[in-house]
Amino acid sequence: MTSPNGTSWGPPCPVCGRLSAGPGPAPCPSCGLPAVGEAALVVARIGATIEELAHDRERLLATLRAAAPGPPGPVAAPVYPAPAAAPLPVHPEPAPAGPAPAGPAEPPWRPPSGPLPPFLADPAPPRRRVSPQEVLLGLGALLVVAAALAFVAVAWTRLGVAFQAVVMLTVTATACGASAWTARRGLRATEEALAAAGAALLAVDLGAAHALGLGGLDAVPPRLWTAVSCAVVAAAGLGLGRATRSTVAWPLVALLAAQPVPLLLLPPEAVQSAAAVAVALAMAFLDVAVVLRLRRVLVPVAGALAALWAAGAALGGTAAAWNGGPLDSWTATVLLAGAGALLPLLRRRPRLAALLPPDRVAVGTGAGVAALALAGALDGTGAAGPVAAAGLGLGLLAVAVLAARAPTVLPALLAAGATLTAAGSAALLVHGRLGALAGVALGATVPAVLAAVRLPAHRPHAVAVALLSPAVAVLLGEQAGRLTPTVAGLLLGIVAAVGFGLAALTSPAREEHAAAGAGLLAGLAGAGTTAVVGAWGQVAIILAVSAAAAGAYGLVSSRRGVGVGALAGLVAACWTAVAGAGVEAPEAYTLPAAAALLVGALPEIRAGVRSWAAEGPAAVVALVPSALVVVAEPSAVRLVPVVVAAAALTVAGTLAHRQAPFVVGTAALAFVVLGRLGPYAPLVPRWLTLAVVGLLLLVLGATYERRRQQAREAVAWVAQMR
Repeated sequence: MTSPNGTSWGPPCPVCGRLSAGPGPAPCPSCGLPAVGEAALVVARIGATIEELAHDRERLLATLRAAAPGPPGPVAAPVYPAPAAAPLPVHPEPAPAGPAPAGPAEPPWRPPSGPLPPFLADPAPPRRRVSPQEVLLGLGALLVVAAALAFVAVAWTRLGVAFQAVVMLTVTATACGASAWTARRGLRATEEALAAAGAALLAVDLGAAHALGLGGLDAVPPRLWTAVSCAVVAAAGLGLGRATRSTVAWPLVALLAAQPVPLLLLPPEAVQSAAAVAVALAMAFLDVAVVLRLRRVLVPVAGALAALWAAGAALGGTAAAWNGGPLDSWTATVLLAGAGALLPLLRRRPRLAALLPPDRVAVGTGAGVAALALAGALDGTGAAGPVAAAGLGLGLLAVAVLAARAPTVLPALLAAGATLTAAGSAALLVHGRLGALAGVALGATVPAVLAAVRLPAHRPHAVAVALLSPAVAVLLGEQAGRLTPTVAGLLLGIVAAVGFGLAALTSPAREEHAAAGAGLLAGLAGAGTTAVVGAWGQVAIILAVSAAAAGAYGLVSSRRGVGVGALAGLVAACWTAVAGAGVEAPEAYTLPAAAALLVGALPEIRAGVRSWAAEGPAAVVALVPSALVVVAEPSAVRLVPVVVAAAALTVAGTLAHRQAPFVVGTAALAFVVLGRLGPYAPLVPRWLTLAVVGLLLLVLGATYERRRQQAREAVAWVAQMR
């Protein structure tokens, strides 16, 4: 290209931005880019092509919008990928003399917000599939190992032991050497297959040497030789892994072969002792520590092995603490406690932190396992051991409530306290010491009350535990013979009243439901405990106290369902009392129920609803059974009150303009009168009966129209009552 004054120039250098001298092999005088002219020309042509495509796109969009029949909507601006930023020139051209032209500065480019379109997003990684080569290599290695086993098992007796040993060692060395040779050639799958085959052949060699007595090795105890063989395989894998850094099989073989060595070196009788726990914990920490030197692909394997060793140490340690002697018990407890204390320290290393569980889980699990072992150790000290374990657990729970704002020690305190309390209580239950267990249940009230006061978020559960713990203690004391059933029932009734009272005081907070539920359970338990011995009067008292407290709670909280339940409880208390006293009069049962129905209907009566939905059921329950009994079993003592009550209901219904009392009272009066006069009807002379009926018919016929109108008015008057 040539400028107007005759000097040649070219597009800017793609690297430094300096103007090139034109096409040709000359490098850039600023950055040294070879053939800067040709490269700049290619970049410029690509830019021109992109600009031309953008113009074509805009023209196409304009054509499409014009061809669309509907009104154009808002068009979102296209989002393009970030352009490559042009580098600043290393040696910029000298600026021309004179003031620079003023103009608005272009804002810097910013990447678009939001997710990238699908065609710009990174593709999902392909799924790992086994290739045919890997299948062939795996089958080949498996067949080689099978052939070696057959060779050792079948041909060993036909050939000399020394010859067989030389053949096996040669094959093993060849497989290991071939693995190293293929590793240097970059044949990854082949080197892994040969390394696996070499490790398997080495294990076969060691087992065959002991089984067939090579060099007198059959005299070595099998347990010791197995440990030596595993150590040899582990050493070989470690050495070959250092020689060929790219092979994954050798470190894996060394890691797996080293696992059983410590346990195999222990005496058989020490496998269930504290020594085995120490070995398991040491192997778990060794597997965790070796992660710092392992390749990332083997880190999950080491983590799984460490988890297995840790689980075995936890199970073995707790078994030794509960079933072993004093030395093993306390040693296992100390080992588990020390291991739990080391877990947070290991998490300080970033690479180990990704392998270990979170701090809360690790600390809580470690403390819980150590607490379970401690409970076992205390159980072995004598009768006071389980009580001490449960008491220590309750103390730790109380301290956990006080230290709720210390997240570092809170998981350990909670886990240890809960485990000690549960384990100590279970030991007391197994030993049949219900009296001591009642004391533990009563002591659980202390941390529950502290939690209810200091921890608002957990207050509902704490309130329930604080109320149910004394109830459980009372029941356990009654089962242990420390309390009589009547005393236990009264105490449970007091707990029920306290629960409903607390629910009334805390309404409408969240803990009111927990308090009311605990009060209900305590009241039912108290009634059931007293009913076992037939103390029906005390059962009635307990039900009445609980129902009265529940009724007060229902009134305070304006909960109709609670009030209805309280009234039902009071009715049950009355029925229990009169039934226990041997009362058979129906009024002793119907009148309390009618009173409860009337009290429950007070809101409807005040609201002015229809009488059959308000006081009607109470009137029916109070009067109808007594009217039936009066007719069936005539008695002057019952007849007078029934007639007076029926008349009172009729008058009250008439004056208050309420249909249900009027109808029930009138029907009861009519039924009683007819029932009482019915037996005397056969005694009346026949002529008198005929005369009375005739006169009635004559009067009715003479005043038919008037009586008909009066009947209609009476029916309408009764029907329009509420």
